[in-house]
Amino acid sequence: MKKFGIAFGIIVIALGAYIAYLFEFKDYDTTDAAVDEVAEEEYVIELADGSKIILDKYGNLIRHVTDEDGTEKIEAFTEGFPSTERSDLAVASVSSDNSGTKGRKVKTDASGKAAVKSYAAFAGKKSSKKMTAAQIRVKYDPAISELESQAHGKLDALIDLAVSEYLEMEANDQKISYPYFYNKYSSAASKLEDRTDKMFYALMEVMKQELKKNGLPAAEAEKMSKEYEDRKNKLRRDILKQTAGL
Repeated sequence: MKKFGIAFGIIVIALGAYIAYLFEFKDYDTTDAAVDEVAEEEYVIELADGSKIILDKYGNLIRHVTDEDGTEKIEAFTEGFPSTERSDLAVASVSSDNSGTKGRKVKTDASGKAAVKSYAAFAGKKSSKKMTAAQIRVKYDPAISELESQAHGKLDALIDLAVSEYLEMEANDQKISYPYFYNKYSSAASKLEDRTDKMFYALMEVMKQELKKNGLPAAEAEKMSKEYEDRKNKLRRDILKQTAGL
C-alpha cells in the first residue's frame, strides 16, 4: 500500500511537470503579425489641458504639447516625467489618429532639466489658484476611463482573434493544441497589460506632479492606482470564469 502511494505520488508529480512543460516551457511557433499589431497598438490619451500622452509601439512614452502661441512640442518621458523637448515635428509628429510615432525613436537629454522646467511652466500657466485633490482627480478621471476603454477594445480584439483561429482550425479538422493557444494569447495579453500599466502609471506621475504643485500629498493618485489594480484583478477573474465555462 505504501509502495502504491509512493508510485501514485511520482505519477502525479511527473504529470504536473509535463503539463507545466507544455504550458510554460515548451517552445511554440506563435508568431502572428495580427496578434502583435493588436498587442503593440499605440495608446493616445488626451489630458484636460489639451496635451496628449502617447505610448508608441516601441514602448516610448511621449507628451505632445501645444503652447498658447501655437508652438507644438514633443517631450519624451522617463518614469512619467518629461526628459527632453523637441520642436521638430518631423521627428515625432503625433495626431489623434494614432499615426504619429510609428517607426520613430525619440532621443532623450541626459539632464532633462530644461524640459522639466518647461513642463512645470506649462502646467502652471492656466491658473495660479490652488486646487483641491478632488478637483485634480476630476481632471484625470476621463483620461483613465479612455485608457481603460482603449485597453478593453484591444483585449476584445485579441479574444476575437483567438476564437477565429480556434474555429478555423476546428473547421479544417486540424489538431487543436491548448498549450499553443495558452502560450500565444497569454503572452499577447501580458504584453498588452504591461503597456497599459506603463501608460496608466505615466498618467499617475503627471497627476502627482500637479498634486505636488498645489501643495497636496500623492494620496489621491495612490487611491486611483489601487482602484485601477482592483479593476484589473476583477477583469482577470471574470475572464477566467468565462473561459472555465466554455
